[in-house]
Amino acid sequence: MNYAMIKKTALSLSVISSLILMSVSSAVYAEEEGALVSVEPVKKEQVKPSIWLAGNVISRKNSPISAEQTGQLLWVVEVGTEVEKGQLLAQIDDRHLKLQLARQQAQVKQYQADVDYLTGQKQRISKLREKNNSALSEYERVSKDLTVAVNQVAELNIAVEQTLLDIEKTAIVAPFSGNISQRFVHVGELISQGRPLVQLVDTDNLDIKVAAPLSIAPFLQRDAKVMVKWQDQLLQLPIRTWSQAGEQSSRTFDVRLEAKGLNILAGSAVTVSLPKQQAREAILVPRDALMLRENETYVLTVNKENEAEKVSVLVGQGVDSWISVTGALSMDDEVVVRGGERLQDGQKVRFDKALVAKLN
Repeated sequence: MNYAMIKKTALSLSVISSLILMSVSSAVYAEEEGALVSVEPVKKEQVKPSIWLAGNVISRKNSPISAEQTGQLLWVVEVGTEVEKGQLLAQIDDRHLKLQLARQQAQVKQYQADVDYLTGQKQRISKLREKNNSALSEYERVSKDLTVAVNQVAELNIAVEQTLLDIEKTAIVAPFSGNISQRFVHVGELISQGRPLVQLVDTDNLDIKVAAPLSIAPFLQRDAKVMVKWQDQLLQLPIRTWSQAGEQSSRTFDVRLEAKGLNILAGSAVTVSLPKQQAREAILVPRDALMLRENETYVLTVNKENEAEKVSVLVGQGVDSWISVTGALSMDDEVVVRGGERLQDGQKVRFDKALVAKLN
């Protein structure tokens, strides 16, 4: 290696070292200055004390779709398929019904010919009777035969309509839009009437079902929004309806929350905050201040030394973008609403005045 190359390499190393030192210095400076956050003071307001209860996401329509005809299964929809109302779900062999229909239609034509013949006979005998050239008994016999033939044609037409309906029922269609969650049969099987073929679940019209104690029934209001915790999310959903009778064994009744269009699978577990007493004064924090973790929920306050302090809280009812909490908070506290995602307990903070001004 010649002198020029050695000099060039040394210069490159010097530049890299300078950059590293600048990065380290910036990081140290930022650490000394503290994490950039924005805060907002807590407030007091009248809210209803709440109780957190386990709930389950369910579909309002979750039905096993069964066969209405007997026959060999020719086709069935796959599991996981999204279907619209009226879409074909399965097809049963209908050849024997089509043969039955052809036989019945031929019988209709045969008996209709009898009706036409007897109608003509009745008209001829009626004219003869006017001239006293025919007996009354002959007229009555033809009239009776005509009535029987007409009724036979009517009966056969009903049988034809029934067969057409049976053929229609060999094509099993979706009674509502949804998703195929299970399939109970395979192509080629001989299907009996009433046998379940697939499970159809409405994935859009969802409810959250909660078994609530009877004591909270007086405090529920239709369409009132309550807090729902799912994984690391807090949602506000309205109370849709509730049962007017409770279970004697568990002393609970069903409460349903509206979850239509929610991006969550039916069968998921959630927790729901329902009011349990009359309204009273409580401390509220902005929803953005809540740190939701698997085992706890907390907020971060800032002490006089500009250090973050972690305060565990229990979440209550929501009021617009605010949420009532129970914990070691006072009216003098300010909670971190921006920049707290990676903030540690005891870490220095500095305030983002632009964010604070924007919030206010």
